Amino acid sequence: MAMLSKAALIESLPHKPYCTDELGNLFIRGRLSAISRQYLQVNRHNMVTYLVFDIDRAGAALAWSDAHLPPPYWTAKNPRNGHAHICYKLLIPFPTSEAAHLEPIRYAAAIQSAFMQRLQADEGYAGLITKNPLHPHWQTECWTEDGYSLDYLADFVDIRNHPKVGREASGLGRNCDTFDNVRHWAYKAIREYWRPDYAASWENAVLARCEAINMGYNTPMQYSEVKSIAKSIAKWTMRHFTPAKFSESQAKKGEKGGKCSKGGGRPVDKKSEAQLKPWESLGVSRRTYYNKKKLGLL
Repeated sequence: MAMLSKAALIESLPHKPYCTDELGNLFIRGRLSAISRQYLQVNRHNMVTYLVFDIDRAGAALAWSDAHLPPPYWTAKNPRNGHAHICYKLLIPFPTSEAAHLEPIRYAAAIQSAFMQRLQADEGYAGLITKNPLHPHWQTECWTEDGYSLDYLADFVDIRNHPKVGREASGLGRNCDTFDNVRHWAYKAIREYWRPDYAASWENAVLARCEAINMGYNTPMQYSEVKSIAKSIAKWTMRHFTPAKFSESQAKKGEKGGKCSKGGGRPVDKKSEAQLKPWESLGVSRRTYYNKKKLGLL
């Protein structure tokens, strides 16, 4: 069993994290003040370094072992009822509000959702704050100091049919669901806003759309997270969907369609793909390769 490095954890925290000793009454404090509270925000704003799961049953601190999952970074257990938070550290953190880079968000959301199902964790857990592993109120165990890659974590679960969408979306799945719903709407809706100095009105329209989607989830995201997603979508569409680019696209549409209709090689069948073993050249496992392929990430 490893030792939890207080210095390393503090260094990874937001500069002014949310914290509290009483759920429902959050404060924003500097790191050194925040770590004295029972509950603490461990992920930085719009950045995922930790995947945290809330398990509300006795023996929760060992739920990862019962589910045949890899050892977590730490577990923080309530000594009165055995309920616990389980935290996995990612080897490479990633942003959660970049419309131009949805692949790692979608991949991580699928893994998080599959882990949640395997652990029988609370799908209503918002994920903003967690049991502070540095606070003496909780029984904390550090199981490994290693961070995991998403590919490594994906090898332990079947991510097909994950993450959930619509009202039942949770965790990072809400980010993906909001991105997908709003960006597809935005591709066409932006045309109605093309006029001089339309940026502010367009950003407000995208934000309103994101807020409407968010309110439909069983556990909505924080407003700051919704606002960041909206800002990312608005800026991305303004950069890529301009009147000039739209006209150019329309002009080339027929030509492109003609090219696409010609030829086209025969798709590789399963047998030949198994012989080629493309996962080896990508440096991932066979299971991870097919998981990513089903998610459209390859």
